[in-house]
This record gives sequence, C-alpha cells and structure tokens, in this order.
Amino acid sequence: MSTQSATSCKNTNNFNRQIGLYSLAAAVAGVSMLALAEPAAAEVVVTHKTIPIPLSPQGKPEPVKISLANNGIDNVIFILSSGLSYRELNVHGETQNDGVVDGGTWSASAMALPPGQQIGPKKSFWYGYARVESSISYPTVRAFRGYWGGNSHDRYLGVRFQINGQFRYGWIRLTVTTSQKVHGPLMSAVITEYAYETKPNQPIITGQTKAAEIKSPANTQAGPSLGMLAAGADALPIWRREETSFGK
Repeated sequence: MSTQSATSCKNTNNFNRQIGLYSLAAAVAGVSMLALAEPAAAEVVVTHKTIPIPLSPQGKPEPVKISLANNGIDNVIFILSSGLSYRELNVHGETQNDGVVDGGTWSASAMALPPGQQIGPKKSFWYGYARVESSISYPTVRAFRGYWGGNSHDRYLGVRFQINGQFRYGWIRLTVTTSQKVHGPLMSAVITEYAYETKPNQPIITGQTKAAEIKSPANTQAGPSLGMLAAGADALPIWRREETSFGK
C-alpha cells in the first residue's frame, strides 16, 4: 500500500471516529437536557367578569359562587344580606381547603389588599364565614365595620383553594360602594376580575396578570460544547481555558 493510500485511510478512520463521538455527545446532551428540563412553566390565568352581588332577601340567600379555575368547581361564595337597619356582605370558602386572607381581628374579616401584596403559604386564611363589610344605620349616620368601606378602588381579596389536592393561590378584585349618608345609596358590591397561579404552592401578587419570569445568567456554559466533545481529548485544553476565563 502506498504512503498516500495509508494516509487517506487513516484520515478517513479519524473522520469517522470524530463523527461517532459527535453523535454520542449529541445524544448524551439531548438526554441531559431532557433530564434537567423544568416542569411546565407557571401561568397566571385571569378572568375578566363583571358580577354584581345581588341583595339576598331575608331567609333566602342568593349567593354568588366563584370558580377561580373556571372548571365548574366553586371555591369562594359571596352573600349580601340585609335587615331592618343593617346590610352585610360575607364571604366563605366552599370547603375547608378553600379560604380567604383574614385580617386576624377578634372576628373573621376579609382583608382588602392593595395592589402588589403577595398571597401565598405565609398568609393566614379563613375558610368559614368572614365579613367583607357591614353597615348599620342610625337616625343621623351610617356606621361601617370591615376593611372595604370608603369606596376604595383596586382592592383585592386573597384566595386559597385546591386542584387535585394541591394548593393554588389567587385574588379576586372587588369593589364595595358605601355611603355614610342616611338617605344615600345603600352598600353594594361588584366583582370585576379574578386570577390564580397555576403552579401548586406558588405565591401570586395582587393585580398580577402574568407569571414571574426567571432569568438565566448570561454568557455561561456548564460544560464543553458538542463540538469540543466530538473533538475528544484534543479539545480539553480549549474548554479548560474558557472555563478559567469565565471564572475570573
């Protein structure tokens, strides 16, 4: 065999070896990427609905039921009731796993949270009846009890509920209209929007409509590239130099 033929054969074998190493490296990298892949990204699901809460006649409650996931399973129930001199709006969870953020006073009162407040595992939730707001009429004035009086806009009810046995957190935007004038409009309430975080046990921010973004560090490389792996031992010094430069 001539020297040229031997050299050509050797080059062909080396090329085939490099191709084999590259294919192996690509397969390993693909498996590694699948193994390290994160679960489906979190998502905030928002529902835009205008839902007035009707006044329930005495002894005949007309509840408004909210399914935050819109899956036919109710999580939170509102009831607006009245008597001779009072009007009261209450809320409660459908089950012991559903609840609203409680103000922590001597009686359960649902908090009127401003925008930007976190709702998550660290909050205190109440699943039974909780007062949203109540009014009592006196001869010359009306008095209110609760956190929702004063016609504040953009106030949110913090909510916890379960899907398949795992907690989700959400918010309900609620407007409560009040008047201290005896002959003024009676207290009323309307739901305008609600949302929840699809990822289990993931907190949500009141008013949040998009999932939080997680940014990866730029210009970093955990290991050698596929090209370096395919080049075999000859490329290791290159990878080590690059790794050293990233660490500086």
